[in-house]
Amino acid sequence: MTDALPLPSSPRVIPTVPGPPVIGSVTQLFPHRLRAFLTGAYREHGPVFNVTGLGRTFTVLAGPEANVWAVKSSARLLRSQEAWRANDEAFGVQRSLISVDGEEHRAFRRVEGRTYTRSYLGANLRRALSVVAEDLAPLRAGDDLPVAAFCKAVITEQLARVVVNGAARPYLNDLLTFVQTTLMVRVTGQRPRLTETLPGFRRARARSLAMVETLIEAHRRVPPAPDGRAPDLIDDLLAAQAADPAFWSDLDLRMAAMGAFIAGMDTAANTLAFVLYRVGRHPELVPALAAEADSAFRDGPPSLEALGALPHLHRFVLECLRLHPIAPAMTRTATQDFTFAGCRIPAGRQVIVATTVAHGLDECFPDAGTFDPERFAPGRMEHRRPGAFAPFGLGTHICAGSGMAEGLILLNLAAILRTLDLRGDPAYVLREVARPTATPDDRLTLRVAGVRHPAVSLLA
Repeated sequence: MTDALPLPSSPRVIPTVPGPPVIGSVTQLFPHRLRAFLTGAYREHGPVFNVTGLGRTFTVLAGPEANVWAVKSSARLLRSQEAWRANDEAFGVQRSLISVDGEEHRAFRRVEGRTYTRSYLGANLRRALSVVAEDLAPLRAGDDLPVAAFCKAVITEQLARVVVNGAARPYLNDLLTFVQTTLMVRVTGQRPRLTETLPGFRRARARSLAMVETLIEAHRRVPPAPDGRAPDLIDDLLAAQAADPAFWSDLDLRMAAMGAFIAGMDTAANTLAFVLYRVGRHPELVPALAAEADSAFRDGPPSLEALGALPHLHRFVLECLRLHPIAPAMTRTATQDFTFAGCRIPAGRQVIVATTVAHGLDECFPDAGTFDPERFAPGRMEHRRPGAFAPFGLGTHICAGSGMAEGLILLNLAAILRTLDLRGDPAYVLREVARPTATPDDRLTLRVAGVRHPAVSLLA
């Protein structure tokens, strides 16, 4: 049913989701609306349907069956170039890790992947922990924690220190303006191209790129040494350029180094914000989470392995990833005609693989709209059903930093709960915005009811 071999003689007609004239479903394709929209369309139309708008047609493959198919067949039948070409151009390159496929993609991934792994984060845990300790230290009883801004600041600085031995704090506003605006203009279409001509954006772009170029030059002058710092992402890139200068240009290096900032401020940071939203929304679960956080830090900073073995914390994060996935779908282009679920998808068609539709289906996760971390407990393990759980994408383009992202979220959640007694506002109703990926809006704050342990104790 889902193979790309012989086409059926009479393929099923692909249904089209109805929408207003001209604009069609375009406004439903923004990241903070996309999963709910595609899930509703899947329930009505099945695993294959078209969405249209502004003269464009996308064919959506959805549900657990689409995820199973994507793992097996997407590398042969879909490519990434068209979805990310405009973003590459904004950074002055012709290609990048996220826009190429096949051997070229594997070549990028071999060089860039090492410093985004869970094991690399584990080896640099104290550097990551020092950042959240610094940001927690000033907070006192009665203060409000602005969730989205706090998470952006913490995660971006952690990745700067851990992945490229840099510092993002002096450039945080510039990085947010440059990276988020570029993605909203070039990838999600939330802003017009005119936005890139505004003085504020141009200034932020110049400062951000100059910061990365300065970092690269510093690494050229002072390479890693046995009695000095260990190799980081930029060192790996410089070594790859020295070995194959025809493959790695200076602009390729700059783009890859920027990846540390591009990835973190819109994936791990926004997921952590949703995790903290759930902390405020479910106070009945917090005592067990705080007790595990206390046990994790009882004898000093924990290892990532120890954090991952804490059942309540880990299941809590997994349930947040299920209900609030930051990457709701993958946009690709069909490289050849193929069939899926009895439908013919033509070569050249833009395809959306709706990887997280399964997260909201009762047949995959009973009572799917309910926040229930125990669905990940032994005996249930609902996410183990094939195709049911894909918070970081699927196939060869699965997020290279998924291990680090999950590790940072666990680490920061444990550190925050160890340090602060936080209370949510019962009157707050979640409103998601896209900057460019989904995040809780700026109204989300948590009240500091008390300081449970000094932040400095996280590093003791």
